[in-house]
Amino acid sequence: MSGGKVMCRVRLDRGGYVPGESICINAIIDNDSKCVIKKTRAVLTETIQYTAKNKVVFTETRELAAMEKAKIGANCAEQWKNELLYIPPIPPTNLRGCHLIQIQYDLYFIITPKGANKAVRLQLPIMMATYPIRNSDGTLKRRKGTYYPSTLPTTRPWLSTSEGKLK
Repeated sequence: MSGGKVMCRVRLDRGGYVPGESICINAIIDNDSKCVIKKTRAVLTETIQYTAKNKVVFTETRELAAMEKAKIGANCAEQWKNELLYIPPIPPTNLRGCHLIQIQYDLYFIITPKGANKAVRLQLPIMMATYPIRNSDGTLKRRKGTYYPSTLPTTRPWLSTSEGKLK
């Protein structure tokens, strides 16, 4: 960014989650530049790598959830305080017993400046599990915005034809 610097600190409440929970995002963006920041955005992504004969044959990345905040003026600051990003029903990181499919989840915090400057992407890898964290007495740790879904998504549009049969 021309004419100064932009500093950003992003913190998540933890590094592992289960579907139905929400990621608690805290961030401080100090825009000590002459450039206006058009928006800040948090994006949860899933990257799946398919392997055959010890080679990655196909990689797909999709956006699972996102939230954003409006512009930050020159020489101003913005704060994300306990912003909750809901995790939809998804499979866990690295399917147990399956070495052909690798799944990785990341939370990207993206700062998009106004004008021709490129966006800055901060990558925070996170783990998806199947068993939620429990209190010492065995009860679930619950927080507002937490729902534990009973099913995982099963459809992949590129696997089905219009008749609903596999290609």
